[in-house]
Amino acid sequence: SRRRLYATAPPLPEWETLGFNATPTARMIRYNWSAERGWDAGESSPEFTVTIHGLSNVLHYGQGLFEGLKAFHCKDGLVRVFNSHANAARLQSGAERLAMPVVPPELFDEAVDRCIRDNVEYVPPYGYGGAMYLRPFLFGHGEKLGLGAAPHYSFCVIASPVGAYYKGGLEPIDALVVEGFDRAAPRGVGNIKAAGNYAPDVLPSILAKEKGYPVCLYLDAATQTYVEEFSTSNFIGVTAEGTVVTPTSPSILPSCTKGVVLETARRLGMRVEERPVSFDEVGGLKEVAACGTAVVLTPISSITRGGTVHSYAGFDTIATLYNAITSVQQGEANDALGITRVVAERPHDPPCRDAEAAAA
Repeated sequence: SRRRLYATAPPLPEWETLGFNATPTARMIRYNWSAERGWDAGESSPEFTVTIHGLSNVLHYGQGLFEGLKAFHCKDGLVRVFNSHANAARLQSGAERLAMPVVPPELFDEAVDRCIRDNVEYVPPYGYGGAMYLRPFLFGHGEKLGLGAAPHYSFCVIASPVGAYYKGGLEPIDALVVEGFDRAAPRGVGNIKAAGNYAPDVLPSILAKEKGYPVCLYLDAATQTYVEEFSTSNFIGVTAEGTVVTPTSPSILPSCTKGVVLETARRLGMRVEERPVSFDEVGGLKEVAACGTAVVLTPISSITRGGTVHSYAGFDTIATLYNAITSVQQGEANDALGITRVVAERPHDPPCRDAEAAAA
């Protein structure tokens, strides 16, 4: 069997052609937990294969969580991680819900920082619009037949460089309301980033793509009358009056990026409403976007439900918010919210594509 173990570090990718796919890096970070010792000191290893017992909780009972965040090579040559405290808090919430050992925020940051530093040469250089995508994950393992706490837990972080999602500016996409499937049940685990929440969306997403819709929109499971979220992103709307609205529900996963979007909107003088959003309101919105780590904001050009299509002609407000946040991520604007943290320094070598801008 093939194992992801490198005697030498993988070559750097071509930054110009980098997409949003898994790209090999040099090392993975792993911490192990046991009831006797708690969390160990962790290790950085070129081994990317995780070997666990066949009766592990994560395989049979779905006891697994994951996160997603990014680090950026910035205009000043520093590498900063974006909004990691929000991811640490969300992972902690998920661990408490699934009866897993909590990863303390300081351990979360330590693991993320180690992963960035040990793979720093794979952070796409400033000027290419890319980032280092970081995937922390927590899972229960060890021999266990009945339902209950696992004997062992591991917390890992893997990094992958990714390119700019939009190569030539924001590109709106069409969404389809899912009929016949629900994303999460009331009082279920839709509000945590449990691994098992995502597999049920694979089939609806395949069916939607076959009809020409890149993304699915889910309504509430109980009444099918309130907006919940897109397949892997939160819902953001802009009313005719310019108010930024986003749905609230115990079943919605709280997007770390959405928190930044809403705070940025408030700082820009926009009115923000966090409240239940009836699907009846969707047709009256001026703009709609999907919000998440991978893209920050994706404009939605239309939402189709049955034979009804709601179209959105522009996305000026979404673009303003997108540009404000990505400027902070790239170190081109002041981090007024205090959500970035310097992890490493990496000179512009080779010089970034926009060398004059980096030196300005």
